[in-house]
Amino acid sequence: MKNAHQMHEKKADGARILVMVAAAIVILIGLRELRDLVVPIMLAAFLAIISYSITDVLRNKLRFPHWLAVVSTIVVDAGVLYAVGTLIRFLAADMRNTLQSEVAVKFQEKYNDLMCWLDNWGLGEQARQIFDSPQNYFGTEQIVNISQAIGSQTLSFMSITTLILVLMTFLLSEARLFLRNFRALPNSVQGKNQIINALKGIQKYLFIKTIASACTGLLAWWLCASLDVPFAFLWGVVAYVLNYIPTIGSIVAAIPPILLALILGSWSDTFLVASGYIAINFMIGNGIEPIFLGKQFGIATSVVLLSVLLWGWVWGTAGMFLAVPITVLIKLALENSRDLYWVAAIIDDDDEHRIPDLQENNNNN
Repeated sequence: MKNAHQMHEKKADGARILVMVAAAIVILIGLRELRDLVVPIMLAAFLAIISYSITDVLRNKLRFPHWLAVVSTIVVDAGVLYAVGTLIRFLAADMRNTLQSEVAVKFQEKYNDLMCWLDNWGLGEQARQIFDSPQNYFGTEQIVNISQAIGSQTLSFMSITTLILVLMTFLLSEARLFLRNFRALPNSVQGKNQIINALKGIQKYLFIKTIASACTGLLAWWLCASLDVPFAFLWGVVAYVLNYIPTIGSIVAAIPPILLALILGSWSDTFLVASGYIAINFMIGNGIEPIFLGKQFGIATSVVLLSVLLWGWVWGTAGMFLAVPITVLIKLALENSRDLYWVAAIIDDDDEHRIPDLQENNNNN
């Protein structure tokens, strides 16, 4: 009887896990289909979390009225976001002129040299069938299409930004109300403190990530400008923005300037640009950020990378930016789940391993 009962429990556990996995897949597919609705809300929520510190300083330190503190915070955020969008449109127009002149000529020269070298080895004809002439990529029609695509994407970015700022205004205005109602809930004090600490940790993460991204962008700008890489300021902006995406972002940001250095310069120039980006990312990502953040969230690096890929599939680029905060909240929910705490234990990167204590508490309850 005992063995039969254990077998029945194992089957029940297996069925419950399968149902949970199926539910998770359905939820992810639903979130992917509703991305146009959900993404602005999520972005507004996380921007409100990082911006609340500005509102708090204006209200408590500078004695601003609450409404004025909220309005001032929104004005600051709007100025930064709209400035980035306007800057991208301006740089796209400048890029169009440069691509049609200097870059196109240099790229054609490099292409001809490469084809001549391959002709000496009898591979030129096959290479030409695979790689078209650069004139097919840098023609007037192609450049205009690229510029129009960037312009339309920028306009879409600004329209979505307007919606996000409106949502942020309501969230920041009622942040104190949400906090008061949350503390009034009849839940355990420990659970509430965990959620509050997680939100504070996300706020700290986003704040430090912003500073680190700004330093990364400035250093990338200086590196490209000092090595005469075209569009140096643009690559600084790209490095700043993509640094919010863990691991993948810094790699993607380095590819365009390295390719331009290869096309327009020599192998030594390419090596210097690549080495400079490696040094910047190593110094910021493995030096400065860990000093201020530490193992604050206790999530394994491989899990962070997988979460970036997963949420990138669900919500696109916005999902990559939000991957770490979302994973933190999911891990918190798993830690407080009687059936799924073991998942949090697997992805945990904390040497102290607090998860077994949670298991014991759940069993006692």
